[in-house]
Amino acid sequence: MMRNAALLLGICLTVSPASAAVDVDHFAPGAHPVISQSVLDAVNYDLRVMGQNKLGVSITNYGFIGNNFTTRSASMEYPLGSGYEHLVRGGLWVGALAVDDNGGFTGVSAGAIDGSQGSASADATEFTPISSKIAIRSTLPNSRYFNPEAVSELDYSSTFWDGVAKRALGNNEDHRPMKLEVRQDNYAWSFAEYAHFVVFHYTIKNVGPPLRNVWVGMYDELQTGSKNLYNCWPPSSGCSSVGGWFAKKQVAYTDSLRLFTESYCQNIIDCRNNIAPPMAGMMLLGARPGTVVDTVAGHKQVSLSVWSYSPGSAARDEDTERYALMSTGAIASLSPVPDSLLPPSGDPVFLMSAGPFEQLNPGDSITVDFAYLGSIGATETEKLALIRRYARFAQRAYDRNYLVPVPPPSPRMKVVPRESAMDIYWDESPEFAADRTSPDTLDFEGYRIYVGEGRDTLGMVAQFDKATAPGDSLGFNTGFGAVRLATPVVIDGGTYHYKYSVDHLRNGFRYYVAVTAYDLGNSEIESLESGIPQNEVMATPSPAQNERTGAEVTVFPNPYRVDARWDAGENVRDHFLWFANVPNKAIIRIYTLSGDLVYEYDFDGATYDGRNARGVNDPRSDLTSRLSGASFGWDLITRNGQAAATGLYMWSVEDKSTGKRSVGKFLIVKSDREGVN
Repeated sequence: MMRNAALLLGICLTVSPASAAVDVDHFAPGAHPVISQSVLDAVNYDLRVMGQNKLGVSITNYGFIGNNFTTRSASMEYPLGSGYEHLVRGGLWVGALAVDDNGGFTGVSAGAIDGSQGSASADATEFTPISSKIAIRSTLPNSRYFNPEAVSELDYSSTFWDGVAKRALGNNEDHRPMKLEVRQDNYAWSFAEYAHFVVFHYTIKNVGPPLRNVWVGMYDELQTGSKNLYNCWPPSSGCSSVGGWFAKKQVAYTDSLRLFTESYCQNIIDCRNNIAPPMAGMMLLGARPGTVVDTVAGHKQVSLSVWSYSPGSAARDEDTERYALMSTGAIASLSPVPDSLLPPSGDPVFLMSAGPFEQLNPGDSITVDFAYLGSIGATETEKLALIRRYARFAQRAYDRNYLVPVPPPSPRMKVVPRESAMDIYWDESPEFAADRTSPDTLDFEGYRIYVGEGRDTLGMVAQFDKATAPGDSLGFNTGFGAVRLATPVVIDGGTYHYKYSVDHLRNGFRYYVAVTAYDLGNSEIESLESGIPQNEVMATPSPAQNERTGAEVTVFPNPYRVDARWDAGENVRDHFLWFANVPNKAIIRIYTLSGDLVYEYDFDGATYDGRNARGVNDPRSDLTSRLSGASFGWDLITRNGQAAATGLYMWSVEDKSTGKRSVGKFLIVKSDREGVN
């Protein structure tokens, strides 16, 4: 029962070492991470990873941010796909002087507090979903989520409230509802500086008795690290050469931007921040009605409280104490950072809030906006300069009610892998997209094609630009003749007008592909290019069905030695080998030399997408995968869920159309000490 519920909720259970210390690994003392009955019963919790730009952050419909490391999917990964995580948990806090049937009280509804990693994040909040699913909409006319009411390239929207009197995981007192209905809208763009932040726009409505002196804040446990260096999850000191994940933070605050930043620092003598080079941050964008300045009577103040992570601390285990932290109207001093917050002993977490909203009557609403950001550079100075730059763009977007200049959307794209090559098709829709912020609303200029072996290392391989254009200062002017199809082609129901082929690729290796569109720019703003994540896909070259005539089924690499070149250093469940030249419909079987069936798969080349093998197509990823239709990846996991041992295996591929059977052998040479992870 527990296992099925965990799969339903997308939660990965990992047992922590019994010796893990709380202050090192953030596990609950004397217990393993578990899913409580309340989570099993709450089937309307929704958790999604925003993957529209370089910042992949987990959002929920219950006031919790991140995934508390219950899974290796992005909690707050930047750059997305790099394996660098920056957030264990975060959550909305709303505090006020309230009243209920039992009289007046000081209340705080908290989306997250200090707690153990790896526990179910749905249990760690005092909010409860109203909407069972997170809604999605987009300003991009090419998107299946297109909606003219959308604000950004990808909006996520959910509603929750604090009206259920429950006790959240880690709290020492029962939650006392204030009857707050919260709508969380997330905004993301994939281009230029906007690609480095995600906006959280909260609309908080009072559906209960009047509230006084309302404060709205965001609690965060930022912690940068490389999950690629940990062979267990949640991360523990016993499964990485760099030791424990936590208490390795360098923090700072930029008052003019209301920006809190954090980056990896192993210790104050030698940060070794090359282990996890990016920087993460969270900023307060604004509050309405009013502004977040404290120089004018009636306007909002900003509070920043910072403390060293300590679950159950008597200093913060009651709402009156939490409200006091929210409502100081003062900024905690981080220049210099106090000794108690320095690595490797200090483990700072923080709360940034805005208020007071003096009176929130029944039916009235307030809004508060925050942004999460990331940057990466060669030095701390460079990273800080970049994240401040991105913060200014986020602030500008907020100040302009999120009406930002936009490039043409990326085209609809189809990638068709084949023998050592890929054919990339795309449509002409960007050429007719209007930018309402530009003097020339139809300012499309050209296309750029990107290919790379890593998601964060795509490089431009080709560019095609209008042959002529008034005021064109971009150059190129290649025209589209080299890629324009004489007659549009229809593939899987989509119509495509352009084709570009990339060859000399390696069969069996994953490649990342995207086609972007860019505009002309003008005297007020530079040329803008659409974001790679809009249509980015994974593709794996290998012989296609129309190329396999007369070709025999083959398995490669053979022998498979420890790991293949394409999965070197990955966890055991990310290893895989390939069957190539597989018939369109076939039964694939693998046996031991004694004839025991090890694995069986009913293959259909028209629908096979590699999701049986995590290394081929990770189901936790937001990307879709493109395969040739004649290749199959086996993850070296038996039908009983065990890692295949070193040895010689026999295989059989039966063509379901003709009954013809191909047979062969392959050898696996690997480390038998590997477990299944």
